[in-house]
Amino acid sequence: MIEKQDTQQLSITKSLFVHGWQHLDAVILAALAIEAPTLLIGTHGTAKTLLVERLSKAMDYEFRHYNASLINYDDLVGIPIPEEGADELRFITTPGAIWDAQFVFFDEISRCRPDLQNKLFPIIHERRVIGMNLTNLRYRWAAMNPPSPDNPELDMSASDYYLGSEPLDPALTDRFPFIIPVPAWRDLKRADRREVLSMHSSMSQNGSVTAFDRPLLTLIEETQERLIQIEEDFGEGLVDYMITVMDLLDKASLPQSPRRARMLTHSVIAIHAARQVLEGEENVKLIDSAELALLYGVPQNATDVPPTPAALVALHRQAWEIATMLDDEVWREILAETDPLKRIIVADDLDIEDEAMAQLVTQALAHYPSEARKVSVATALYMRFRERRHLTPAAWEPLAKLAKRTLMPRFASQTVTKNTPDSTTWEAIKPWAIQQRKTAGLPRLVVNYVLGGFPDLWRQNDWQDAVQDFVHDLELFGVEEA
Repeated sequence: MIEKQDTQQLSITKSLFVHGWQHLDAVILAALAIEAPTLLIGTHGTAKTLLVERLSKAMDYEFRHYNASLINYDDLVGIPIPEEGADELRFITTPGAIWDAQFVFFDEISRCRPDLQNKLFPIIHERRVIGMNLTNLRYRWAAMNPPSPDNPELDMSASDYYLGSEPLDPALTDRFPFIIPVPAWRDLKRADRREVLSMHSSMSQNGSVTAFDRPLLTLIEETQERLIQIEEDFGEGLVDYMITVMDLLDKASLPQSPRRARMLTHSVIAIHAARQVLEGEENVKLIDSAELALLYGVPQNATDVPPTPAALVALHRQAWEIATMLDDEVWREILAETDPLKRIIVADDLDIEDEAMAQLVTQALAHYPSEARKVSVATALYMRFRERRHLTPAAWEPLAKLAKRTLMPRFASQTVTKNTPDSTTWEAIKPWAIQQRKTAGLPRLVVNYVLGGFPDLWRQNDWQDAVQDFVHDLELFGVEEA
């Protein structure tokens, strides 16, 4: 067992003077330990190339850096020449050819010509080129800028888009077990920003890991030694978890291949082994390793609209709960429902305890990023449970805080300047509200919801769409009168 050490001293990236990447240390070490193809995704100037070059230098590996947007296939393999009297080819190559490389890095892979991208496929996936094994090659890493959307001109932040960066062929993306969004400047903490700007933040003379005693190759070996034991200890449970993850991803419109399911399972094991090495065995939990594997292992990270980390974390936690509660018939039925609101209905029908219901309620509120939808859901839940359930304060507090926009009687005035977006919205709301007020019951509650959200909620959300969601939520939870 590894003695507990200061995790600040065991940061691979920081020891290589790449700052703000500490949260990726275990993922990087795992990728190195299982020699998995790895794709880095980030904006320009975020140290993607710098990290890879310093990793290869720290391991003293023969390194090749190719700009995939510029190279030709001959630059990789050389010019083939038939051998006289032999049924084989030899190649006239340059020092930059791939044959003797141990670590190759394909930069700008999203700008690579489609025909060349297809030729990179067997190198990345099989360590083969024109049917020949690359016997020395161990690591195949690549980097890209985020691909541009179909219509960037429709977005005010179009300057952030890379118009030459195209989505990879899905089959190629699916050959990268690790697909890692890297931090930009806005993601760095202040201390990391200061380190980036420090005049002393340069590479050490020999390029080795310098912040702690054990060299990078030693860390890789220690991680590899743990893989078999971790698989024996947790493999069966991970199978149940991964089956659930794949089902939930599919329902979330993030379908995966069977290959990806196997990759993710191996990634969980490798990341857990890496975390044990870096953080100490007693300090790490498998649930957190699985979360990292999912965050940095879905191929949709390489698309123009990647899934949000919050969505992946919520999906992971639900899958983990289902997998750990498979022996409980009631919870298996509850957690099998993927919709967070319908899950509450199922749980209420099964009469689960108030404390457990409170947890489902807070999870449902956290599921929706829109404040307008949170208010809608909270109002419906508050009215359903206000006299039926004794939820915990952790659930009642956000419910009451959000629902008071709709339910608390009050007088309010708002000055609206003419010919502004707010005035346009109000001109549409006013006659609608007057008409709805003529009907008692729920229509008045819906009006309160719309008026309570004006103007701030309707600056980011379409109020008419929000009304439809609100009516749906009220009906779902059986709210029949105001």
